[in-house]
Amino acid sequence: MAEGKAPRAVVIGAGLAGLAAGYRLSRDGWDVLVLEREGEVGGRCRTVVQGGFQFDTGAQYFRDSYDSVLKTAIELGLGDRFRIPSPSAAYFYRGKAARFAPRSLNPLALLPWPALGWKGLVDAVSIAVPLLRGYRSYNMRFPHRWVNGDLRTAADFLCARTKPDFICSFCEPLSRYALGVEPDRASAAAFLAALRATFADRTGCFTGGIGLLPDSLAKRVRVMCGMEAQRVVLEGSVAVAVKARPTEGGRQRSYRADLVVCAVPAPLVGGITGGLGGTAERMISETEYSNEIVVNIGFSAEVGGEAGPVLLPASEGFRFDWALTNMSKSLEYAPPGATGITLVCPGRRSASLIGEEDDALIEMALGEAGKVFGMIAVPPVQSRVDRHTLGRPVVSPGHAGRVRRLWEEGSGIKNLVLAGDWTRSPTIEGAVMSGFYAAEIAGLRR
Repeated sequence: MAEGKAPRAVVIGAGLAGLAAGYRLSRDGWDVLVLEREGEVGGRCRTVVQGGFQFDTGAQYFRDSYDSVLKTAIELGLGDRFRIPSPSAAYFYRGKAARFAPRSLNPLALLPWPALGWKGLVDAVSIAVPLLRGYRSYNMRFPHRWVNGDLRTAADFLCARTKPDFICSFCEPLSRYALGVEPDRASAAAFLAALRATFADRTGCFTGGIGLLPDSLAKRVRVMCGMEAQRVVLEGSVAVAVKARPTEGGRQRSYRADLVVCAVPAPLVGGITGGLGGTAERMISETEYSNEIVVNIGFSAEVGGEAGPVLLPASEGFRFDWALTNMSKSLEYAPPGATGITLVCPGRRSASLIGEEDDALIEMALGEAGKVFGMIAVPPVQSRVDRHTLGRPVVSPGHAGRVRRLWEEGSGIKNLVLAGDWTRSPTIEGAVMSGFYAAEIAGLRR
Protein backbone atom coordinates (compact mmCIF):
# COMPACT_ATOMS: atom_id res chain seq x y z
CA MET A 1 0.00 0.00 0.00
CA ALA A 2 1.44 3.36 -1.05
CA GLU A 3 2.12 5.80 1.76
CA GLY A 4 -0.66 8.36 2.23
CA LYS A 5 -3.26 6.36 0.29
CA ALA A 6 -6.32 4.87 1.90
CA PRO A 7 -6.16 1.07 2.22
CA ARG A 8 -8.30 -0.73 -0.33
CA ALA A 9 -11.03 -3.22 0.56
CA VAL A 10 -13.00 -5.37 -1.85
CA VAL A 11 -16.26 -6.76 -0.50
CA ILE A 12 -17.83 -9.71 -2.32
CA GLY A 13 -21.62 -9.64 -2.06
CA ALA A 14 -24.01 -6.71 -1.61
CA GLY A 15 -26.37 -8.38 0.80
CA LEU A 16 -26.77 -6.87 4.24
CA ALA A 17 -23.55 -8.40 5.55
CA GLY A 18 -21.41 -7.10 2.68
CA LEU A 19 -23.02 -3.66 2.69
CA ALA A 20 -22.67 -3.35 6.47
CA ALA A 21 -18.99 -4.30 6.24
CA GLY A 22 -18.44 -1.83 3.39
CA TYR A 23 -20.22 0.94 5.26
CA ARG A 24 -18.16 0.50 8.42
CA LEU A 25 -14.89 0.18 6.50
CA SER A 26 -15.64 3.28 4.44
CA ARG A 27 -16.47 5.22 7.57
CA ASP A 28 -13.13 4.08 9.04
CA GLY A 29 -11.13 5.46 6.12
CA TRP A 30 -10.92 2.51 3.73
CA ASP A 31 -11.37 2.82 -0.03
CA VAL A 32 -14.19 0.28 -0.48
CA LEU A 33 -15.56 -1.48 -3.55
CA VAL A 34 -18.51 -3.87 -3.23
CA LEU A 35 -19.03 -6.43 -6.02
CA GLU A 36 -22.52 -7.87 -6.54
CA ARG A 37 -23.36 -10.46 -9.19
CA GLU A 38 -27.07 -9.59 -9.30
CA GLY A 39 -28.56 -6.43 -10.75
CA GLU A 40 -29.54 -4.94 -7.38
CA VAL A 41 -28.41 -4.95 -3.78
CA GLY A 42 -30.02 -6.53 -0.73
CA GLY A 43 -30.00 -10.27 -1.37
CA ARG A 44 -32.94 -11.76 0.55
CA CYS A 45 -33.70 -8.35 2.03
CA ARG A 46 -35.46 -6.48 -0.79
CA THR A 47 -38.67 -4.54 -1.29
CA VAL A 48 -40.45 -4.18 -4.62
CA VAL A 49 -43.25 -1.74 -5.42
CA GLN A 50 -46.08 -3.29 -7.43
CA GLY A 51 -49.38 -1.56 -8.16
CA GLY A 52 -48.93 0.79 -5.21
CA PHE A 53 -48.13 -2.04 -2.78
CA GLN A 54 -44.75 -2.61 -1.13
CA PHE A 55 -43.85 -6.30 -1.12
CA ASP A 56 -40.91 -7.55 0.95
CA THR A 57 -39.58 -10.46 -1.08
CA GLY A 58 -37.67 -12.27 1.69
CA ALA A 59 -36.96 -10.91 5.17
CA GLN A 60 -40.06 -9.29 6.64
CA TYR A 61 -39.01 -7.27 9.68
CA PHE A 62 -36.29 -6.34 12.13
CA ARG A 63 -36.30 -6.93 15.89
CA ASP A 64 -36.21 -3.92 18.17
CA SER A 65 -33.61 -5.39 20.55
CA TYR A 66 -30.73 -5.00 18.09
CA ASP A 67 -29.44 -1.61 19.21
CA SER A 68 -26.46 -1.44 16.86
CA VAL A 69 -28.65 -2.06 13.81
CA LEU A 70 -31.15 0.59 14.83
CA LYS A 71 -28.36 3.06 15.58
CA THR A 72 -26.92 2.43 12.14
CA ALA A 73 -30.31 3.05 10.54
CA ILE A 74 -30.48 6.37 12.40
CA GLU A 75 -26.99 7.23 11.13
CA LEU A 76 -28.28 6.56 7.62
CA GLY A 77 -31.10 9.06 8.10
CA LEU A 78 -33.85 6.49 8.58
CA GLY A 79 -34.87 7.56 12.08
CA ASP A 80 -38.23 8.96 10.99
CA ARG A 81 -38.94 5.87 8.88
CA PHE A 82 -39.01 3.43 11.84
CA ARG A 83 -42.29 1.73 12.58
CA ILE A 84 -42.86 -0.68 15.46
CA PRO A 85 -46.63 -1.14 15.31
CA SER A 86 -48.74 -1.96 18.34
CA PRO A 87 -50.73 -4.98 17.05
CA SER A 88 -49.94 -8.21 18.87
CA ALA A 89 -48.64 -11.42 17.39
CA ALA A 90 -50.93 -14.44 17.37
CA TYR A 91 -51.15 -18.22 17.13
CA PHE A 92 -53.94 -19.76 15.06
CA TYR A 93 -55.87 -22.45 16.92
CA ARG A 94 -59.26 -24.05 16.30
CA GLY A 95 -60.45 -21.52 13.77
CA LYS A 96 -59.25 -18.31 15.40
CA ALA A 97 -56.12 -16.42 16.38
CA ALA A 98 -54.99 -16.46 20.01
CA ARG A 99 -53.04 -13.27 20.68
CA PHE A 100 -49.81 -12.80 22.57
CA ALA A 101 -47.90 -9.60 23.25
CA PRO A 102 -44.08 -9.66 23.15
CA ARG A 103 -42.47 -7.98 26.16
CA SER A 104 -45.72 -8.01 28.08
CA LEU A 105 -45.31 -8.18 31.86
CA ASN A 106 -48.77 -9.67 32.12
CA PRO A 107 -48.46 -13.47 31.83
CA LEU A 108 -52.03 -13.65 30.48
CA ALA A 109 -50.96 -11.43 27.57
CA LEU A 110 -47.43 -12.71 27.10
CA LEU A 111 -48.47 -16.20 25.93
CA PRO A 112 -51.30 -17.33 23.61
CA TRP A 113 -52.92 -19.06 26.55
CA PRO A 114 -56.38 -19.58 24.93
CA ALA A 115 -54.65 -21.90 22.46
CA LEU A 116 -52.31 -23.52 24.97
CA GLY A 117 -54.90 -24.32 27.62
CA TRP A 118 -53.88 -25.25 31.15
CA LYS A 119 -52.04 -28.37 30.02
CA GLY A 120 -50.19 -26.37 27.39
CA LEU A 121 -49.26 -23.74 29.95
CA VAL A 122 -47.66 -26.44 32.11
CA ASP A 123 -45.69 -27.64 29.08
CA ALA A 124 -44.69 -24.05 28.26
CA VAL A 125 -43.38 -23.52 31.77
CA SER A 126 -41.37 -26.76 31.65
CA ILE A 127 -39.52 -25.69 28.50
CA ALA A 128 -39.16 -22.09 29.70
CA VAL A 129 -37.32 -22.99 32.91
CA PRO A 130 -33.91 -23.58 31.19
CA LEU A 131 -34.40 -20.32 29.31
CA LEU A 132 -35.07 -18.38 32.48
CA ARG A 133 -32.06 -19.95 34.19
CA GLY A 134 -29.70 -18.84 31.44
CA TYR A 135 -31.70 -15.97 29.96
CA ARG A 136 -28.71 -13.73 29.30
CA SER A 137 -26.97 -16.50 27.38
CA TYR A 138 -29.79 -17.20 24.94
CA ASN A 139 -29.74 -14.07 22.83
CA MET A 140 -30.13 -14.36 19.05
CA ARG A 141 -27.54 -11.60 18.65
CA PHE A 142 -24.78 -13.54 20.38
CA PRO A 143 -24.75 -17.22 19.38
CA HIS A 144 -21.17 -17.58 20.61
CA ARG A 145 -22.53 -17.14 24.16
CA TRP A 146 -24.89 -20.13 23.94
CA VAL A 147 -23.26 -22.48 26.40
CA ASN A 148 -25.91 -25.15 27.01
CA GLY A 149 -27.85 -27.25 24.55
CA ASP A 150 -25.62 -26.51 21.58
CA LEU A 151 -24.81 -30.18 20.95
CA ARG A 152 -28.35 -31.60 20.95
CA THR A 153 -31.37 -30.95 18.80
CA ALA A 154 -34.35 -28.95 19.95
CA ALA A 155 -36.49 -32.06 19.34
CA ASP A 156 -34.39 -34.06 21.86
CA PHE A 157 -34.64 -31.22 24.35
CA LEU A 158 -38.42 -30.95 23.92
CA CYS A 159 -39.14 -34.67 24.02
CA ALA A 160 -37.63 -34.82 27.51
CA ARG A 161 -39.97 -32.05 28.74
CA THR A 162 -43.27 -32.20 26.92
CA LYS A 163 -45.57 -34.38 24.83
CA PRO A 164 -45.49 -34.93 21.03
CA ASP A 165 -48.82 -33.14 20.47
CA PHE A 166 -47.49 -29.95 22.11
CA ILE A 167 -44.29 -30.17 20.05
CA CYS A 168 -46.30 -30.59 16.85
CA SER A 169 -48.97 -27.99 17.57
CA PHE A 170 -46.90 -25.24 19.20
CA CYS A 171 -43.12 -25.77 19.17
CA GLU A 172 -42.80 -26.62 15.49
CA PRO A 173 -44.63 -23.49 14.22
CA LEU A 174 -42.60 -21.33 16.58
CA SER A 175 -39.32 -22.89 15.43
CA ARG A 176 -40.18 -22.42 11.75
CA TYR A 177 -41.25 -18.83 12.40
CA ALA A 178 -38.14 -17.79 14.34
CA LEU A 179 -35.49 -20.10 12.83
CA GLY A 180 -36.90 -21.21 9.48
CA VAL A 181 -36.59 -24.94 10.32
CA GLU A 182 -38.17 -27.70 12.37
CA PRO A 183 -37.02 -28.58 15.92
CA ASP A 184 -35.26 -31.76 14.78
CA ARG A 185 -32.89 -29.67 12.61
CA ALA A 186 -32.23 -26.81 15.05
CA SER A 187 -30.12 -26.97 18.19
CA ALA A 188 -31.75 -26.78 21.61
CA ALA A 189 -29.77 -23.58 22.27
CA ALA A 190 -31.12 -22.03 19.07
CA PHE A 191 -34.67 -22.96 20.06
CA LEU A 192 -34.28 -21.29 23.46
CA ALA A 193 -32.96 -18.20 21.69
CA ALA A 194 -36.01 -18.39 19.41
CA LEU A 195 -38.29 -18.44 22.45
CA ARG A 196 -36.60 -15.34 23.78
CA ALA A 197 -36.80 -13.57 20.42
CA THR A 198 -40.47 -14.44 19.88
CA PHE A 199 -41.74 -13.42 23.30
CA ALA A 200 -39.25 -10.71 24.26
CA ASP A 201 -38.66 -8.84 20.98
CA ARG A 202 -41.13 -6.69 19.11
CA THR A 203 -40.95 -6.57 15.33
CA GLY A 204 -40.97 -3.55 13.05
CA CYS A 205 -39.98 -2.18 9.71
CA PHE A 206 -39.46 1.02 7.72
CA THR A 207 -42.08 2.98 5.83
CA GLY A 208 -40.16 2.29 2.63
CA GLY A 209 -39.99 -1.45 3.25
CA ILE A 210 -37.26 -3.63 4.71
CA GLY A 211 -35.26 -3.08 1.51
CA LEU A 212 -34.77 0.53 2.53
CA LEU A 213 -31.95 -0.56 4.85
CA PRO A 214 -29.68 -2.17 2.21
CA ASP A 215 -30.56 0.57 -0.28
CA SER A 216 -29.46 3.22 2.22
CA LEU A 217 -26.25 1.38 3.07
CA ALA A 218 -25.45 1.04 -0.65
CA LYS A 219 -25.57 4.83 -1.06
CA ARG A 220 -22.64 5.15 1.36
CA VAL A 221 -20.26 2.84 -0.52
CA ARG A 222 -19.20 2.18 -4.11
CA VAL A 223 -21.17 -0.79 -5.42
CA MET A 224 -20.77 -2.50 -8.78
CA CYS A 225 -23.86 -4.60 -9.55
CA GLY A 226 -23.78 -7.17 -12.32
CA MET A 227 -20.16 -8.01 -11.49
CA GLU A 228 -19.55 -11.58 -10.34
CA ALA A 229 -16.46 -12.40 -8.31
CA GLN A 230 -14.59 -15.33 -9.89
CA ARG A 231 -11.80 -15.92 -7.43
CA VAL A 232 -9.64 -14.35 -4.74
CA VAL A 233 -6.02 -13.91 -5.84
CA LEU A 234 -3.39 -15.00 -3.32
CA GLU A 235 0.27 -14.25 -2.97
CA GLY A 236 1.43 -17.00 -0.67
CA SER A 237 -1.24 -17.08 2.04
CA VAL A 238 -2.23 -13.41 1.64
CA ALA A 239 -5.30 -12.19 -0.30
CA VAL A 240 -4.19 -9.38 -2.62
CA ALA A 241 -6.92 -9.04 -5.26
CA VAL A 242 -10.28 -10.25 -6.53
CA LYS A 243 -10.89 -11.25 -10.14
CA ALA A 244 -14.43 -10.57 -11.37
CA ARG A 245 -16.38 -10.73 -14.61
CA PRO A 246 -19.60 -8.96 -15.75
CA THR A 247 -22.53 -11.36 -15.40
CA GLU A 248 -23.79 -10.45 -18.87
CA GLY A 249 -20.42 -11.23 -20.44
CA GLY A 250 -17.27 -9.26 -20.94
CA ARG A 251 -13.64 -9.07 -19.96
CA GLN A 252 -12.48 -10.32 -16.59
CA ARG A 253 -11.06 -7.61 -14.35
CA SER A 254 -8.77 -7.66 -11.36
CA TYR A 255 -9.29 -5.44 -8.30
CA ARG A 256 -6.33 -5.04 -5.98
CA ALA A 257 -7.10 -5.18 -2.28
CA ASP A 258 -5.44 -4.85 1.10
CA LEU A 259 -8.51 -6.59 2.53
CA VAL A 260 -11.13 -8.93 1.07
CA VAL A 261 -14.47 -9.50 2.80
CA CYS A 262 -16.36 -12.49 1.40
CA ALA A 263 -20.01 -12.00 2.32
CA VAL A 264 -21.87 -14.65 0.31
CA PRO A 265 -23.86 -17.73 1.44
CA ALA A 266 -21.70 -20.52 2.79
CA PRO A 267 -22.10 -22.91 -0.19
CA LEU A 268 -20.75 -20.24 -2.56
CA VAL A 269 -17.63 -19.33 -0.59
CA GLY A 270 -15.31 -22.15 -1.67
CA GLY A 271 -15.79 -21.49 -5.36
CA ILE A 272 -14.52 -17.93 -4.88
CA THR A 273 -11.87 -18.25 -2.19
CA GLY A 274 -10.41 -21.68 -2.87
CA GLY A 275 -8.97 -23.56 0.11
CA LEU A 276 -9.46 -22.01 3.54
CA GLY A 277 -8.31 -22.89 7.03
CA GLY A 278 -9.66 -26.05 8.65
CA THR A 279 -12.09 -24.25 10.94
CA ALA A 280 -13.57 -22.19 8.12
CA GLU A 281 -13.83 -25.24 5.85
CA ARG A 282 -15.65 -27.20 8.54
CA MET A 283 -18.01 -24.31 9.21
CA ILE A 284 -18.87 -24.13 5.52
CA SER A 285 -19.28 -27.88 5.05
CA GLU A 286 -21.52 -28.16 8.13
CA THR A 287 -23.76 -25.20 7.26
CA GLU A 288 -26.96 -26.17 5.47
CA TYR A 289 -29.73 -23.90 4.28
CA SER A 290 -33.49 -24.01 4.48
CA ASN A 291 -35.62 -23.21 1.43
CA GLU A 292 -38.19 -20.46 1.77
CA ILE A 293 -41.25 -19.36 -0.21
CA VAL A 294 -42.75 -15.90 0.22
CA VAL A 295 -46.14 -15.04 -1.28
CA ASN A 296 -47.34 -11.42 -1.25
CA ILE A 297 -50.95 -10.54 -2.10
CA GLY A 298 -52.55 -7.10 -2.39
CA PHE A 299 -56.26 -6.44 -1.78
CA SER A 300 -58.21 -3.30 -2.62
CA ALA A 301 -60.08 -3.36 0.69
CA GLU A 302 -59.25 -3.56 4.36
CA VAL A 303 -59.39 -7.03 5.88
CA GLY A 304 -60.15 -8.29 9.35
CA GLY A 305 -58.32 -10.51 11.79
CA GLU A 306 -55.06 -10.01 13.64
CA ALA A 307 -52.31 -8.09 11.85
CA GLY A 308 -49.71 -10.65 12.82
CA PRO A 309 -47.36 -12.22 12.57
CA VAL A 310 -49.77 -15.15 13.00
CA LEU A 311 -48.20 -18.58 13.47
CA LEU A 312 -49.97 -21.26 11.41
CA PRO A 313 -49.56 -24.85 12.69
CA ALA A 314 -49.78 -27.80 10.33
CA SER A 315 -52.13 -29.41 12.85
CA GLU A 316 -54.70 -26.82 11.78
CA GLY A 317 -54.32 -27.82 8.13
CA PHE A 318 -51.97 -25.03 7.00
CA ARG A 319 -49.26 -25.41 4.37
CA PHE A 320 -47.70 -22.00 5.04
CA ASP A 321 -46.06 -21.39 8.42
CA TRP A 322 -46.87 -17.80 9.28
CA ALA A 323 -48.69 -14.80 7.89
CA LEU A 324 -48.93 -11.06 8.48
CA THR A 325 -50.58 -7.98 7.03
CA ASN A 326 -49.02 -4.62 6.18
CA MET A 327 -50.50 -3.30 9.45
CA SER A 328 -47.85 -5.27 11.35
CA LYS A 329 -45.16 -3.24 9.53
CA SER A 330 -46.53 0.13 8.38
CA LEU A 331 -49.60 1.70 6.79
CA GLU A 332 -47.51 2.88 3.87
CA TYR A 333 -47.10 -0.68 2.59
CA ALA A 334 -50.52 -0.50 0.93
CA PRO A 335 -52.54 2.27 -0.74
CA PRO A 336 -55.18 3.97 1.47
CA GLY A 337 -58.04 1.59 2.18
CA ALA A 338 -56.12 -1.41 0.81
CA THR A 339 -54.31 -4.30 2.52
CA GLY A 340 -51.18 -6.30 1.79
CA ILE A 341 -50.86 -9.84 3.12
CA THR A 342 -47.69 -11.94 3.23
CA LEU A 343 -47.49 -15.69 3.80
CA VAL A 344 -44.16 -17.42 4.42
CA CYS A 345 -43.27 -21.10 4.10
CA PRO A 346 -39.76 -22.18 5.23
CA GLY A 347 -38.36 -25.57 6.19
CA ARG A 348 -39.28 -28.99 4.82
CA ARG A 349 -42.72 -27.98 3.62
CA SER A 350 -41.18 -25.37 1.34
CA ALA A 351 -39.03 -28.06 -0.30
CA SER A 352 -42.19 -29.88 -1.40
CA LEU A 353 -43.80 -26.68 -2.68
CA ILE A 354 -40.91 -24.77 -4.21
CA GLY A 355 -41.43 -26.39 -7.63
CA GLU A 356 -45.13 -25.46 -7.79
CA GLU A 357 -46.33 -22.90 -10.33
CA ASP A 358 -46.90 -19.34 -9.10
CA ASP A 359 -50.67 -19.60 -9.69
CA ALA A 360 -50.92 -22.74 -7.55
CA LEU A 361 -48.99 -21.14 -4.69
CA ILE A 362 -51.07 -17.96 -4.88
CA GLU A 363 -54.30 -19.98 -4.85
CA MET A 364 -53.06 -21.93 -1.82
CA ALA A 365 -52.06 -18.69 -0.09
CA LEU A 366 -55.46 -17.13 -0.80
CA GLY A 367 -57.23 -20.06 0.81
CA GLU A 368 -55.10 -19.89 3.95
CA ALA A 369 -55.26 -16.10 4.14
CA GLY A 370 -59.04 -16.40 4.00
CA LYS A 371 -59.03 -18.65 7.05
CA VAL A 372 -56.80 -16.32 9.03
CA PHE A 373 -57.96 -12.87 7.99
CA GLY A 374 -61.55 -13.52 6.93
CA MET A 375 -61.53 -11.93 3.46
CA ILE A 376 -63.15 -14.68 1.43
CA ALA A 377 -65.18 -12.24 -0.70
CA VAL A 378 -62.32 -9.81 -1.34
CA PRO A 379 -60.54 -10.43 -4.67
CA PRO A 380 -56.78 -9.80 -4.92
CA VAL A 381 -55.49 -7.03 -7.17
CA GLN A 382 -51.74 -7.79 -6.96
CA SER A 383 -49.64 -10.86 -6.18
CA ARG A 384 -46.04 -11.99 -6.20
CA VAL A 385 -44.17 -15.22 -5.44
CA ASP A 386 -40.50 -15.36 -4.43
CA ARG A 387 -38.52 -18.57 -3.92
CA HIS A 388 -35.24 -18.75 -2.01
CA THR A 389 -33.29 -22.00 -2.34
CA LEU A 390 -30.67 -20.47 -0.03
CA GLY A 391 -33.22 -19.03 2.35
CA ARG A 392 -31.80 -19.06 5.86
CA PRO A 393 -28.85 -20.97 7.31
CA VAL A 394 -29.85 -23.77 9.67
CA VAL A 395 -28.69 -23.18 13.23
CA SER A 396 -28.00 -26.86 13.78
CA PRO A 397 -26.33 -28.57 16.77
CA GLY A 398 -22.77 -27.32 17.18
CA HIS A 399 -23.45 -23.94 15.57
CA ALA A 400 -22.44 -21.91 18.62
CA GLY A 401 -19.13 -23.75 18.93
CA ARG A 402 -18.42 -23.35 15.22
CA VAL A 403 -19.08 -19.62 15.43
CA ARG A 404 -16.71 -19.24 18.38
CA ARG A 405 -13.93 -21.13 16.61
CA LEU A 406 -14.40 -19.22 13.37
CA TRP A 407 -14.09 -15.90 15.17
CA GLU A 408 -11.01 -17.08 17.04
CA GLU A 409 -9.15 -18.63 14.09
CA GLY A 410 -10.47 -16.69 11.09
CA SER A 411 -10.62 -17.80 7.47
CA GLY A 412 -7.10 -19.25 7.29
CA ILE A 413 -6.10 -16.67 4.66
CA LYS A 414 -4.48 -13.44 5.74
CA ASN A 415 -6.49 -10.34 4.77
CA LEU A 416 -9.58 -12.44 3.98
CA VAL A 417 -12.56 -12.16 6.36
CA LEU A 418 -15.82 -14.10 6.12
CA ALA A 419 -19.19 -12.48 6.84
CA GLY A 420 -22.86 -13.39 6.53
CA ASP A 421 -25.81 -14.50 8.65
CA TRP A 422 -24.34 -18.03 8.60
CA THR A 423 -21.43 -16.73 10.71
CA ARG A 424 -23.84 -15.24 13.28
CA SER A 425 -27.58 -15.92 13.40
CA PRO A 426 -30.21 -16.40 10.66
CA THR A 427 -31.67 -12.90 10.90
CA ILE A 428 -31.15 -9.60 9.11
CA GLU A 429 -29.61 -8.32 12.32
CA GLY A 430 -27.21 -11.26 12.38
CA ALA A 431 -26.14 -10.43 8.84
CA VAL A 432 -25.56 -6.76 9.67
CA MET A 433 -23.61 -7.53 12.81
CA SER A 434 -21.41 -10.02 10.96
CA GLY A 435 -20.47 -7.22 8.54
CA PHE A 436 -19.66 -4.91 11.42
CA TYR A 437 -17.51 -7.60 13.00
CA ALA A 438 -15.61 -8.14 9.75
CA ALA A 439 -14.83 -4.41 9.64
CA GLU A 440 -13.77 -4.50 13.28
CA ILE A 441 -11.32 -7.33 12.59
CA ALA A 442 -9.90 -5.38 9.66
CA GLY A 443 -9.39 -2.35 11.87
CA LEU A 444 -7.43 -4.43 14.38
CA ARG A 445 -5.16 -5.77 11.61
CA ARG A 446 -4.65 -2.43 9.89
